[in-house]
This record gives sequence, structure tokens and C-alpha cells, in this order.
Amino acid sequence: MRYGYVGAVMAGAVFALSCRYYAVSSELVALRTSAADFERFIESQQTQANVLRQQLQAQQEKLNKGSAIGDNVGPAVVRDIASLSEKTGNSRLGELLKKHGVQVRGASGPAAPEGGAPVPGAANRVQPGGATKKGGN
Repeated sequence: MRYGYVGAVMAGAVFALSCRYYAVSSELVALRTSAADFERFIESQQTQANVLRQQLQAQQEKLNKGSAIGDNVGPAVVRDIASLSEKTGNSRLGELLKKHGVQVRGASGPAAPEGGAPVPGAANRVQPGGATKKGGN
């Protein structure tokens, strides 16, 4: 009879362990499914981030081109406006330049920043904001 009880206890223990194994296995399958879903979500987010990164890079290239054009064209336009203002005596152009911080000296003197002394040889190198560029272009 002892063996009967031992066998019953052993069968109960095996059954309990089998149930526990099934529960843990089911939980593991659920975790693996959840992990796979999360990996797909991460991949989709990375794809979207790459698309946005490419768009940002394209916008940055456009900005860089525009900035380069502005750096080259802007000072030339201000210089031409200053020159035209001096040649024609157009006070409206002079006021426009003064409004933006560029002061045009008379025909004998160069344009200079407002409130500052003229820079020798800077007559044709006026930049927006009243700054003068040293050296030739």
C-alpha cells in the first residue's frame, strides 16, 4: 500500500509540474509574440525616421544653396544700391540703406556702418547690416 500512495503522490506531482510547464510555455509564447510585434513597430519607426532624415537632408541642402546664393548676391546688391544712390542722389535708396544699418558716405568716401568710421578701400565692399568685408572678392 505504501507504493500506491507514493505512486499517487508522484502522479500528482507530475501533473502539477506539467500544468506549471504549460502555463510557463504559454506565457513564453505570448512574450515572444509581443516581442515580435514590438520589433515590427521599431522597424516601422526606423523606416519613418529614415524618410524624415532624407527629407531633412534635402531641405538642408536647399537652405545651404540659398545661403550660398545670399552670401554671394546680397553684398553685391547692397553695393549696387549704394552705388546707385550715390550716382543718382536718390534719397529714398539712401534711407533704405540707412534703415538696414548701412550708411552711404558722399561720393568721395566709402560706405560704412552707421556710427562707425569708414574703412579705407571699402567703398565697393558694403555688406548688409553695415559690415564691411576686408579683402577683395
